[in-house]
Amino acid sequence: MITAIAFITAGLLLASGGNKLCAQKDTAVPFVNSPQGGGEKMLLAGEIYTTWQNTKINAFQGMPTVKENSFGSDPNFPLGLMLMPLIKLNDRLFIDVQVQVTAGVGAGLNEAIIYYRVNPYMSVFAGNFQPRSGIYEGIMDDFTNRYASAPIGMNIGVATESGIGIQGGIQCGYSKLGYQLYVANGPQLTVDSTGAQNGQVSYGNYTDNNTNKAVGGELCLLPFSNSSLELGVSGQYTPKTGNTGSPFESISNTTYAAYINYYHVFNPIMVRLQGQYEHTQTDNFNLYTNSADTAMLFKSFDNQISGWYLGLTLRPSGSQKQFISNLELGARIGALTPPADALWGGNPMNQTTICLTYWFTWKTPLNIAYDIYTQSGSPNVSVFSVRGMWFF
Repeated sequence: MITAIAFITAGLLLASGGNKLCAQKDTAVPFVNSPQGGGEKMLLAGEIYTTWQNTKINAFQGMPTVKENSFGSDPNFPLGLMLMPLIKLNDRLFIDVQVQVTAGVGAGLNEAIIYYRVNPYMSVFAGNFQPRSGIYEGIMDDFTNRYASAPIGMNIGVATESGIGIQGGIQCGYSKLGYQLYVANGPQLTVDSTGAQNGQVSYGNYTDNNTNKAVGGELCLLPFSNSSLELGVSGQYTPKTGNTGSPFESISNTTYAAYINYYHVFNPIMVRLQGQYEHTQTDNFNLYTNSADTAMLFKSFDNQISGWYLGLTLRPSGSQKQFISNLELGARIGALTPPADALWGGNPMNQTTICLTYWFTWKTPLNIAYDIYTQSGSPNVSVFSVRGMWFF
């Protein structure tokens, strides 16, 4: 709860008294609401992608080596399309929507947010949104373009939620300070009768399962005038995740993340360094049953999970040869540490990734990547991926 209060306090200071924190000069043009109909505008952005993967599960404890390959990370999902329309209703009011279309599955709504710009330093938003949680989720969607695979351990924290919040930023001399604060339905606790997913929390729920709300936010600092370095922290606290009236209603969940994002051109090489640490903790609990045979299946465990990654890319953007200047080499390491005693947990897993990207244009990358996954007590897995993307 202390983390949540800190975020709220910092956000209110920024929103209501930013000039007390930093000397700044407001030179922005005043907002003018569109007075007549027909002034609405819409920009349809999006991306389309396809992937081919070759997976090898090495021989382990008498089990033979298994090889398979397919288009798409799943044989049923060879092609994906993301549509992201941005609608301007007037000079202050905007609507942002994300629709995911997957071949063989159908369409699903990822985000639907309405924004109202109060002033140049603050906007109010409401709807179904992806909170800013570290650099991988909610800030730099284009980071995934530089690799054909996701960093391990980055799907453990805050995901899409329904709620309301404020966000913005202020200029502090040469530096910039950004913030986001929100109240949302929060995650919901999974109480699985089989124990397979017992203790996990789920997001993407349009309605809440109790009367309490999650509180979260982010603070980020860009200390240099060219914004080449970004440092940020984010967090969310949910006091109740269980169903109303159930013995598990008061089970709480806390998630926090810290990240770094840096780029610089050391002529002729452009360097990017990005990394994140994420942690989530759910209260321990016991689920008692009437059967003595299954009582141990639901025993309490230390329900915390963490993940991290660090990635570096090098691009000879200053080369006189266009083919060379369009190449980018990336290397990434990461790890995921699940609850050791959970049925869905186990030993820590590590990931090492090497990726070569060719940029036909700034919005058309082709990724060739090789991932190695290792875990004590399990076979090593290697995945060779080729992914093409086009942004519009």
